Amino acid sequence: MAAARFPAYRRVVRALVAGVLAGTLVAAAPATAGLRPVRPPAPPQVPGFGQVATPRVVPPAPLPRRTGKVAVAAHARANAAAVAGLNDRVALRALIVATNQDDFGVATLRTTLDRLGAAYDVLYDATTPITTGTLVRPDGTGKYNAILLTNSMQVYADGGTYLNGLDPSEWNILWAYERNFGVRQAALYTSYGSWPEDYCLRSAGETAVGDTPLDVSLTPAGAGVFDYLKPGATIPVVQSYVYRTTVAPGCSAEPIATDGTAVLGVRTTSTDGRERLALTFTLNQYLLQSDLLVYGLVRWATKGMFLGEQRHYLNVDVDDWFNSADHYYPDGHVEYDPGFRVSAHEMVNLDQRQDAIGNGFTFNIAFNGADIDPFAGNQCSPNGGINELTATTKCLATQFRWLNHTLNHPELNTTDYATTYGEILDNRNAGNAIGLASADDVLKTPEYSGLGVYTTNPNDDTGVPVDHGLAGSNPQLLQAAKDLGVKYLHGNFSFASQVPAHFNASIVHPMEPSLSVVPDWPTNIAYFVTTPEEETAFYNSFYGPNGKFPYWPTNRTYEQILDYEAGVGLQHVAAGGINTHTFHIANVHDYGSGRTLVTDWAETVAAKFQTFYSVPLLNVDWSSIGAYTSLRNQHFAQLAAGADAVYDRSAGTVTVSSPAAGTVQVSGVQGAGATTYGSDVTTPLPLTAGAPVTVTAAPRV
Repeated sequence: MAAARFPAYRRVVRALVAGVLAGTLVAAAPATAGLRPVRPPAPPQVPGFGQVATPRVVPPAPLPRRTGKVAVAAHARANAAAVAGLNDRVALRALIVATNQDDFGVATLRTTLDRLGAAYDVLYDATTPITTGTLVRPDGTGKYNAILLTNSMQVYADGGTYLNGLDPSEWNILWAYERNFGVRQAALYTSYGSWPEDYCLRSAGETAVGDTPLDVSLTPAGAGVFDYLKPGATIPVVQSYVYRTTVAPGCSAEPIATDGTAVLGVRTTSTDGRERLALTFTLNQYLLQSDLLVYGLVRWATKGMFLGEQRHYLNVDVDDWFNSADHYYPDGHVEYDPGFRVSAHEMVNLDQRQDAIGNGFTFNIAFNGADIDPFAGNQCSPNGGINELTATTKCLATQFRWLNHTLNHPELNTTDYATTYGEILDNRNAGNAIGLASADDVLKTPEYSGLGVYTTNPNDDTGVPVDHGLAGSNPQLLQAAKDLGVKYLHGNFSFASQVPAHFNASIVHPMEPSLSVVPDWPTNIAYFVTTPEEETAFYNSFYGPNGKFPYWPTNRTYEQILDYEAGVGLQHVAAGGINTHTFHIANVHDYGSGRTLVTDWAETVAAKFQTFYSVPLLNVDWSSIGAYTSLRNQHFAQLAAGADAVYDRSAGTVTVSSPAAGTVQVSGVQGAGATTYGSDVTTPLPLTAGAPVTVTAAPRV
């Protein structure tokens, strides 16, 4: 048996189960993607467990009713061919046009653009006027290839009245820019009527939508705009104000979304030839509807050309293979020794269940080699027990991805160099001896230990771990990992110091720059439960109406817990996150008919994804995850350095330059190393400081 384990969040959970810490945790649930809560306030997040809720955002008020329209300047009626070729150069940069700091749409648009790694600016028109210099560089190059309006009217409340963010001359400057430079405009929120310009929408009623979803469907035109979604997908719109509309007869507009009868989104061409897209319901950055749709608005407006990219991943770790787990029972007691151990049958079953998820999905298994049987054969035992696990693992070694989790699973917060080095190397050797090809450049420390999160007294088994920051890491761990060729250390999104500054990026360790910290997502499928009954009892003991952190108005059933937790996972996937979700060996127990807690969750997330998306669900190995986060670090460094990409319509090229060396991701171009995902194409462009690189443009028509 491996050494007893009392580190990090397991200490906290044990203390909570015992009732020692009830009411003492005060950390707020993180503001990360997840399904909107049923009711505030959100409970605290226990270290190592997943979020229960995200912030509730009050939908914006209805737009005011306005009549009339802003007159288009006379020069706009000139033939567009008169300026063809004169305004063919635009930067790959979006402009968010908002009213003021309280404008709800800014956070929604910024969230998507930041996830992509796109370049953009925000203009608050209540205080900043729009001039030609706002939109065009001195050399005549357009500054923006997309105009993103938070609402189509650009009005804001001032006491009991509404004020205009843009006056008629500013609207005409903006429209002239869009027209002459061929730049599209997308509005996150619009209503019927004709002010300041007519989107061809007429009122068919309006309503507020709460927690009960309004089902929204794509039209054929909408399926073209959002082609990464399934044409028949039903999008659940919640917590929104909705304008139901019709399209005016004879008007140049196509519905892109409906609720079955009324139009809820439109693609239209203005009288002076500008392309526009608008939705007639509100979104915010925490809602699934935003994850599904805002990327499509941005992609349409930019014609698919922007810095950064979006893909969708589902990656799952199972920790502590060959080891034992604490075992929680429905009556609330916990068996610590011998606890739970995986059987050969459960490994065979896990392999079969992962195949059912499809698209080559493969679990990452973090193993502790101290309990490997060195004399085991190489034979799968579909009905085997614990004693046959090593032989079955050898038999199925190539069916999973393996992660070094140290030999004995010790805390590494204070271990010396020799001990730490031995734990990493000996586990690597133990795995290699039975054919487990774990990546030498990846290390998952037990309970994410050694990275600055620990109790002040290491002998305190019930203390709350404190985040001392990465500067509190064990230097002996860092040196041993470096010396053994490790590049990527698993972190945990539960701990603020381990959350990267940018989406899908990593943290270069401040004490050892050869190492990067890549965080995992914890979940609320508890580490020591094996059945739905155990998970339900534990979950409700935390979050039920009589739990330690009351949140839900009634106790949840397993089906409700699974649906909600998979919904949180879906939003991580829909956002484009590459990070893994962590589970533990107790969760692979076959509790009946081959079902397990971890595969219930993974299958449900995948099924939810496939309900909405036409693009594939990606699953990659950990070395690739680490390398991708390093690429993203370079990408965001290039944005900060002022990397510039300019599209030349007449030449059909994009030229990228930067004052600093590094690699930048560019979507909508074809170059060396280009990859496709659905109908999207992205090229990683290595740049030399001050040396422009020109590649072929691949705009979406």
